[in-house]
Parts: sequence; structure tokens; C-alpha cells
Amino acid sequence: MTTRKRDLKLYLPVYGILVVVFIVSAIIDDNFLSWENQVNLFARLTPLIFAGLAQTLVILSGGIDLSVGSIISLTNVVAASMPFFDTPLNILLWLTVPCLVGFAAGLSNGVLVSYGRFPPVIATLAMNAVWQGVALFVRHEPGGNVSLGAAMAITARLAGIVPVPLLIFLLSILLMHVILTRTRFGRSVYAVGANARIAFEAGIPVRRVTLLVYAGSGFICGLCGVYLSGWMYSADPLVGGTYILDSVAVSVIGGNSLFLGRGGVLGLIGGAYIFRLLNNILNLIGVSVFYQYIAKGVILLCAVALTSSSLSTYAERIVDFVRSRFLRSSRGGDVI
Repeated sequence: MTTRKRDLKLYLPVYGILVVVFIVSAIIDDNFLSWENQVNLFARLTPLIFAGLAQTLVILSGGIDLSVGSIISLTNVVAASMPFFDTPLNILLWLTVPCLVGFAAGLSNGVLVSYGRFPPVIATLAMNAVWQGVALFVRHEPGGNVSLGAAMAITARLAGIVPVPLLIFLLSILLMHVILTRTRFGRSVYAVGANARIAFEAGIPVRRVTLLVYAGSGFICGLCGVYLSGWMYSADPLVGGTYILDSVAVSVIGGNSLFLGRGGVLGLIGGAYIFRLLNNILNLIGVSVFYQYIAKGVILLCAVALTSSSLSTYAERIVDFVRSRFLRSSRGGDVI
């Protein structure tokens, strides 16, 4: 299967569903398609896409990270606790220290999984409680300070038009896509996710790759924590609680399989949009927030079922049909 065909198979269903959800949202809300609403949506999508990137990196290696939410909370409070407020040094610390904390937290998870041989679910679930406790120790209630220049940069618009959050998540996804598809490390991640034993026999350092995967996930969570601190102009030690389920849902809706080490990051924008817009639709039609948790769980179950079986088959059939029709018409044109 060629790379282009594989990508179409993965992402055609995601963005097909997104078009439907967009249309429904536009029908329900008259202001949905306005540029101002889209800019606000970009700002809310960015942390969700960061969380999805962190989770996807682990999922592609055949694991799962249930500590994503607590690492985001931890790095968020660290970002809002930097000294030398409103100075260039504060901004430098704000950009680097939370990411290093996230990297260290992810590295600890990776040590437990790769060298301690703990199952990823057990290891990351236990560490989720640990990192959440550390976050509450650093700041037991919402608050903190973020330099005004940093906060303004997060919410700014280049040339007064292009919102910075849009550029942030587009560049993040592009960079991760290049890493996964154009580097030796990225190819190793896919190999380990497909079959760790075969990857080991092929000479791939499985433990080292797994360690780096979890460390990378923690680093991305650190970026999410930094973004959230600038966006909120403060911090909340419980801000990451919802991102545990949401990160898995966005990754799976975006075309990644929890079982086969198969997928990529190009579908995360569609997955994040679908997940966020479905929440908006439920709010607009008056569904109680309590039932929305049920809806999130159902959405995740459906996404897991579809990405692992029937949806992939249907997508492949659609791609084959389109390719056959295109090739037939092209050949016909050549004859004429």
C-alpha cells in the first residue's frame, strides 16, 4: 500500500465526518462560521491538540499514557510559578522549565514501562496520581502569575488576521509528522507499535525507543501546560483532569488504532474539531453536562470500534473506487 493511499484510508473518514459536523454546527448556530468564532475555536482547540499529540506518540508505540492530564496540570502550575515576574528572564523560564519538568515526568513513566516492565495502563495510572499530587503541592488552588507579554503573544494575531494558536498547532502537527515519517526514531516507533518482538529482533532498541516516547509525550504535555498558563493568564492544578479521556478520544477519532500501532498525526485536527464541536452541539441543544460525560464515553467507544475494524475497510473501499474511476477516466482521455 502506498503512503498516499494509506493516508487517504486513515484520514478520509475523519474529515468526511468533520464536514458533516461542521454543517450541523452551522445550521444550529448562526454565528458559527464567523471568523471571530473560528478564532476562539482555534484557541480552545490548541491544548486539546497538544494533548492528542502527546497521547498519539505513545499509542503509535503500542502503549497508552493515562498521566497526560496530571502532567499538564503540573506543568501548568509550574509555568505560573516562575520568579522574576514580567522580565525577559521570567519569559525564558516560562518557556523552558515546564517543558523540562514534563520531560522528566514522562521519562519517569518510560522507566517504569520500559525497564520496570510495568504494563503501561498500570504505570501511567499510578503516576497520574503522583503527578496530580505534586501539582497540588506546588499550587493548591488556582492562581499564579504569567508575564503580560507572554500571555499577549499566546492570544495575538499576526498582521492583525492570523491567530497565533492556529499557527502553533499547525506547526506542531507538521513537525511531529516529519519526525514520525522522515526520521529513524519515527520509523522505530511504528515498528515497536506493530510488533515489539520483531522490532527487537530487527535490531531496534525497543526499551530506548519506549523511554523516549514517554519522555516526548511528557515534553509535549509541558508545551500544553505553558500554553494554558498564557491563555488563562494564571494556572489551575486541576486543569488537566479532562485531558486524560479527551486525549485518547481525539487520537482515536483522528484515525489511530489502540491495538495495531497504526496511524499518524494528520488526523488530529479533524479529531479535535469533531470532539469539540460535538460538545458544542450538545450544549446548544440543551443536553445536561452530566449526560455529556456519557456522550464522551460513547463517542470514544464508537471511535475505537470503527478505527479498528469496519471504518478502515469502508475507507479502503472508497479509496479503491475513487482511484479506479480516476485511472479509468485518465486512460480514456489518453485514448481519445
